[in-house]
Amino acid sequence: MSKRLLPLALVLGLLAAACAEAAVPLEFGSGAQFVVRVADPLNDAGLDASMAVVDGQPYIAYFSFEEAVPEGSFPQTRPIGLPTLPGVMLATVKDGIWTRGAIAIKADIPNVTVAFNPAVEKGVGKLTPQNVTGLQLTADANGGLHAVWGSQAGTFYATGSSDPNAGTQWTVEQVSATPPYGPSIAVDANGNPWISYATTSAAGDLVVATKAAAGWTSEVAASGVGCSGCRTGIVVGGGGAPVVAYGDGADVMAAMPDGAGWSSATVETGGHGIGLAATATSAGQIELSYQTAEQTHVATSTDGLTWEAASIADVAQGSTTPARATGIAVDDQGSVTVAWYDPGTDSMAGATSPDGSAFTPADLGLTTGAQGPAVATAADGSARYLAWYESGPQDLVLGSYEDVGGLAIAQPSPTPTEFVPPSMAPSTQECTKAVDGKVTVVAQGVAYTDGKCIEVPAGQPFTITFDNRDAGVQHNIQIFPGADTTGSPAFQGDLVTGAAQIDYQVPALDAGEYAFNCIVHPTMVGTVKVVGAGAGGGGEAQGGGGATGAVTVTAQNLAFDTSTITLAAGQGNTITFSNQDAGVQHNIAIYTANPADDPNAKPLFQGDLVTGPATVDYEVPPLDAGQYYFFCVVHPTMNGSVVVQ
Repeated sequence: MSKRLLPLALVLGLLAAACAEAAVPLEFGSGAQFVVRVADPLNDAGLDASMAVVDGQPYIAYFSFEEAVPEGSFPQTRPIGLPTLPGVMLATVKDGIWTRGAIAIKADIPNVTVAFNPAVEKGVGKLTPQNVTGLQLTADANGGLHAVWGSQAGTFYATGSSDPNAGTQWTVEQVSATPPYGPSIAVDANGNPWISYATTSAAGDLVVATKAAAGWTSEVAASGVGCSGCRTGIVVGGGGAPVVAYGDGADVMAAMPDGAGWSSATVETGGHGIGLAATATSAGQIELSYQTAEQTHVATSTDGLTWEAASIADVAQGSTTPARATGIAVDDQGSVTVAWYDPGTDSMAGATSPDGSAFTPADLGLTTGAQGPAVATAADGSARYLAWYESGPQDLVLGSYEDVGGLAIAQPSPTPTEFVPPSMAPSTQECTKAVDGKVTVVAQGVAYTDGKCIEVPAGQPFTITFDNRDAGVQHNIQIFPGADTTGSPAFQGDLVTGAAQIDYQVPALDAGEYAFNCIVHPTMVGTVKVVGAGAGGGGEAQGGGGATGAVTVTAQNLAFDTSTITLAAGQGNTITFSNQDAGVQHNIAIYTANPADDPNAKPLFQGDLVTGPATVDYEVPPLDAGQYYFFCVVHPTMNGSVVVQ
């Protein structure tokens, strides 16, 4: 997300973009289309992206952090169900629908299920864009996923399922406490992980680690490793043994076990190895991509000992920054896809080859600031994918190269630039009436279908049977006290991961028209018509205590327990704020009006952020009698009114 000051309305608009990702069709070679979409637009997402393909479906691992924002602006809100920040994230897309979860998060989120059932590793909370040193994802023959990442705290390995609804939690192990550089991972035919990385010691050791019954064993495979922008790349060769490519500042080398230790072969003299990436087919054909100071090169080997290297493109001279990264993938037919960062144009470039020999350049047409290409392909060559980090807006971006034909993935869909409350169903439309106090609403295709308009009696509680038919996707229903999806919800149902059903018990509502939507996908909208006489519970909830100068407010499940805080006029007041959401930051800020509606709204009080579970006393200075607005600066959908009397 951009670091510029954003009104809250725009922040909410970007939440809608999570369900309407922009798609820009571009030509990539010939015959197929290259379609670009924003994979994760929330916060600072996408650093060190890496991909694996399981059953033709791309899975992207990446780091995500809270964006740095100017003083007086607010971090971007995150919908319920998404992982906390910072985190080692995991996202996938199927039939145009994104599932965003995590590999590892710093703490459990009470009453919230995060996709892929991530591991809980408290050290993740200490990750920053400055101290991470790389991340790589791979898949084994059974579709299981394996990841390695590095930071100043050491090297970490994680494994888990590609199923967003996995019942088995990801596991994380620390491989080494030594800070790694350019970590890489491969899995052999027996499912054993192999990890390579370079150390920052004076010797510049190349370390190879593998998992044994008693834990991790590590060996120094070579010394004198490293250069500005160098990375390691480990693959499993045709003989089943690991092959590790690396740069030593002058040449590109490959190390292999020789029975007595490790020995190295020269890939290319003078190759440098800047931004090195490695891949291999199931038959053991190895492909490397890397850069010299002036060119992008590709090298091929079938045994790790003898190599053929060739230049495939020129790049700007002289730059050896870490941004000089490459990505490479090869399918089982030997077709190679390469992408790289070109500092001369500050953008991505690409090339393809049907057999790894002659490459055809491809203009990806990407915007400036694209960093860290990750390339992956389906084993049968039916689809190719390119992911990268867009440094300007701080977004994760995915491009897919496949025969998309007339699929919706190939159709451009605009990303909202401002939040406009969706128009509700007209009051004259036919609505589904509740029978014996029950009514059904169906979610399918990221939209409410059956029950988009429902009719219920006033003054009586009722039940919504919510049927989420989007497999692996989270939806819910939240009902707002008016015809637009603005303000504090009168009811908020638990998130449901499809395909599944739940019965929501909704309290009595006053007669009138209410809007409802999904908190994760705000473009999903519907209408509740409450008809007949009677008083219900749909008005403002009174809470937070009386005008006694001391009140208590609780935050739980990303919601305040009250929509109204009452304070005494002309005197100091104490708000005892209890944040019950473990590992989640909340606070209370009081403004003259909602900043999303009034650009002239002024802050009257802003409490320090509190990471739950914890309780703090906020000392609010004297306020004049009147009505004001309060909200959480991290989650602006948590809000309400302050009545000073």
